[in-house]
Amino acid sequence: MTDTLTPTVTVYSKDDCRQCDATKRWLAARDVPFTVVDFLADEKNIEAAKALGYQEAPVVVVSFGVIGDEVHWSGFNPIELGKYLSVTVAA
Repeated sequence: MTDTLTPTVTVYSKDDCRQCDATKRWLAARDVPFTVVDFLADEKNIEAAKALGYQEAPVVVVSFGVIGDEVHWSGFNPIELGKYLSVTVAA
């Protein structure tokens, strides 16, 4: 990761998901741009998350523009969000 690159954030989400909503609120409150991909809109979205090894929402993917540089995780994780998005997180 390098400080000069702006990350791309994708949140694979679904309706009525508290962790999904918490993740999106966290990003929005810090003015971090992100794209939401609805798991239920297309079977390919579910398959993409499963290909990363996840079966629970949300799946968060942060990329810095280089193929293979993505980091990802499942669930609401403010420590990881802050770590990869250069946002200070209170312990």
